[in-house]
Amino acid sequence: MLYQKFRKSSIDITPLGLITGPEESDSVYTPARSRMVVWSKDLQYHFCQVEGFGDTVFAVDPSAPPGDCVHPVAHSLEDFIGLIIACADASLIAKAYQLSSCLFQRLHGAVRRDMRTNTVLRALKNNFHPPVIDDPFGYITQLQEGFAYETLPLRADYFEWCPIRPGMLRWDVGYGTGFAEHCEKAKAGQELRLNRSVQWSGEVWNFPSVYLCENGIVVDSYLEVPTDDMVKFHEKWDIRSNSQMSVEEQMRKKLDDPLAQEVRSSLTVNGKPVPLRKITELRWDPTQNNDWHARRTLEHYGLDRNKAYLLRREHFMRRGKNPPIREMALTLQAAPVSVPGQRFIAPRAGDTMTFAHPSTGQLHTMKVIAQTREALDPNFLSNHPCCYTRLSYTLEPDMDSEMFSIVDCDPGDPFESSPEAPMSTLLSGKIPAGGHFALSSMRYAPADTITWRMIFRQNLRSDVALRLLP
Repeated sequence: MLYQKFRKSSIDITPLGLITGPEESDSVYTPARSRMVVWSKDLQYHFCQVEGFGDTVFAVDPSAPPGDCVHPVAHSLEDFIGLIIACADASLIAKAYQLSSCLFQRLHGAVRRDMRTNTVLRALKNNFHPPVIDDPFGYITQLQEGFAYETLPLRADYFEWCPIRPGMLRWDVGYGTGFAEHCEKAKAGQELRLNRSVQWSGEVWNFPSVYLCENGIVVDSYLEVPTDDMVKFHEKWDIRSNSQMSVEEQMRKKLDDPLAQEVRSSLTVNGKPVPLRKITELRWDPTQNNDWHARRTLEHYGLDRNKAYLLRREHFMRRGKNPPIREMALTLQAAPVSVPGQRFIAPRAGDTMTFAHPSTGQLHTMKVIAQTREALDPNFLSNHPCCYTRLSYTLEPDMDSEMFSIVDCDPGDPFESSPEAPMSTLLSGKIPAGGHFALSSMRYAPADTITWRMIFRQNLRSDVALRLLP
């Protein structure tokens, strides 16, 4: 019998991250009437066969979210051994259910196959002669699609530890809960399927559903992004972490990120505006590890795991008695984005410098009123940097302070802001008549010279309206 032969084999499978381990599991998440095939070396997950399901091999991960702990991975033990040989890392087999194809392939390509690993794989192949599995990810996902999870037998104490039966995950959307688990104190909203979409500056924004809740309306939307765009983005920017980048580079990175969208909506119901109270966003990037709630959202709306998505959920407050909804319309509004401008060392008081707006090309003249060194009381914030420089200036033509600002290129010396006195409060000051001011970073000693950076806020696209109902 193959099971006994495999369990009693003298082949050392630890280089693959596996051990034979006990034949039974005491985990409440392991299906009832199961026998263990192998365990992960750290005992974090295991593989088993379940009575009544033939030779099918299941992966059990007790650390997974409730109701998502058990997944079939192989039709038979022979195929499971073939998967081990194909993957050379059993964790890939256990995790396949939550990955995209491209991430699985990337992780597969990164598996280290040293001499010990190759020796184990050859021994498994020569001793068990399993079938060759050329596409392990496709094999696993095809098995999992349509599997009747609700038929798995459960242990007697399962519901003492987990309230959700495998395969019976509910899709409940409530007002104010974001993408997290539905709040049991509130009634789940009634889902109205829309499947509407709108073209916006070359992008397609989709609105699959709205939810009519007790205290408001929840609107789901998503932006689909080609996977190649995400691959190019990571190739360009994943060389260094954000902490190693300058502020300009971090802004450029955000501008290049296809999933970084500063968007909000305004909603009208029966012609009357409904106030927006909360926005929740999730990213699904098929080249990276992703949030469990993002995967569930993709599954609910039937979206392809191998594409990238920005998933948005907006909560609009609508309390009390309201007339029946006759029509519902929404307007997408893009927030201005930050674009780094030129660096400069401020001229002397009374001098001017001219610069061009990066979007409009319009010339502006900045006149320096003063550049003064200032300091907070060191006794007020002991052991913190207290020195900074204030730059006062005017602009001609003028620009709104929300659309133009000046910041210090140097992050200054590290400090922890006091909760009793946030830096934004401590550094506030009077704005010069008809002008603006900028504050440098904090330092322990006054800086001899400050290199400043201009920051422009730009509206890159106009608003777009969409009728949701009828």
